[in-house]
Formats: sequence, C-alpha cells, structure tokens
Amino acid sequence: MSIGILLFATAGDRLKGDPGFPGTFDFPVEYGIVEGSYRDLIEGSPDACKRLCEAAKELERKNVSAIAGDCGLMALYQRQIADSVGIPVISSSLLFLPFARMMISGEQSIGILTGHSALLGEHHLKAAGVGNLDGIVIYGMQNEPHFKEVVIEGTAKQDYEKMKKDVRNGVMHLKESCGALGAVLLECSNLAVFGAEITREFKIPVFDINTGVYMMQEVLNKKCYCK
Repeated sequence: MSIGILLFATAGDRLKGDPGFPGTFDFPVEYGIVEGSYRDLIEGSPDACKRLCEAAKELERKNVSAIAGDCGLMALYQRQIADSVGIPVISSSLLFLPFARMMISGEQSIGILTGHSALLGEHHLKAAGVGNLDGIVIYGMQNEPHFKEVVIEGTAKQDYEKMKKDVRNGVMHLKESCGALGAVLLECSNLAVFGAEITREFKIPVFDINTGVYMMQEVLNKKCYCK
C-alpha cells in the first residue's frame, strides 16, 4: 500500500528529495491536495482544519496505509487529523522534537530550520507534543536570499547550489547561536532535499518529514525473518 501525503495546492517549485516531488520515494505515494497554503496555518482556523481532515479522509478512502503532511505547520492540527482517520498520521517533522530531545545529551541543543521564524509559533510546537522550549534554537530561512525568493515570495525556480548554500548558512547560524548543536530538525519540507548535505558536513542527525515517511513505510512493512 502507498503512503499518502497532504500537499497544499499552492505549493511552489520543488526538487527531488522534497516529499511533494514525484519520484522522491522509491515506493508508491498518493498525494492529497489541500486547498490553500501554509499561510492558512500561521494562526489556523476551523476551515483550515476541516480542509486538512477532509483531504486525509479522501486519502484513506484511496487505501493509503499512512499519511504525512508536506508542511511543518500542519502540526497545528496533528490531533484532529489523526482523529479523523483510522490510519497513522505524521503531520509534521516537528513531531520528532521530543524524540530528538531524549536522544541527545542534555548539554546539547536542537536547531530548527524553519521557513519563517515569525510564523512558527509556540502553539505549533505544543501541538506537536513539545512540553517546553528548553534547548531548542530556531533560525528562519526568510533571511536567506534564494530561499526567500523561491519559497516566501514564489518569484524564482529553485537552484540546487544556491539553496544548498542558504541551508548551510542556516545551520551555521544555529551552531553560532547554541554552541553544542546535537541535532537539526527541518520544519520546511523544501529543506528535506538537503538533509544529506547537513549530515555529511556537520556529522549530526537530521530530522525532516521524509524521516516520518520512511519510518511509516518501514513499520507497516516489517521485514520477515522467518525461514
């Protein structure tokens, strides 16, 4: 069975590695299109919640085995989306924050690269199960030129090398802000393309929504060790 991915209708230009890019995964995925954009989840609304839940229900009717969210801000309605269907849901990479916190040393921080630091609120983090913000450092990619024109403004096509440079700058800002950086979490799904670049250079674990997609694929398709 395939994994369903909730995808906003107004999503911009994507590269392979982005969960919304066909061919990113080596197993079947089914896209559930949600009217609107990430801006509908900055503060949220009953209508935005309803649209997400309806799209999730439609994916379930198409017999997907689990559902992931393409935008990190979908964490705002993790509970509601999960309650609307009878299959597993990981609405956002932010759900990995409690796990990452337990996985690394208490002396280390978790750095979040988010699309826009002014848009990721405490209400999103709480909805993702984050009890407190201790040891969490946030850097907004709205400060990076190519990311800004591609994702925030929607005025340009993605250039891999330019975006990679922006992502590296973002991680460097996180390191300078917290000193002992133990893990990086990529809130924005566009950034999942560059997870390997981060682990290769900085030698730290990286969590993104693709982590959730691969995890659900594995837990629902366990390897059989029988003879």
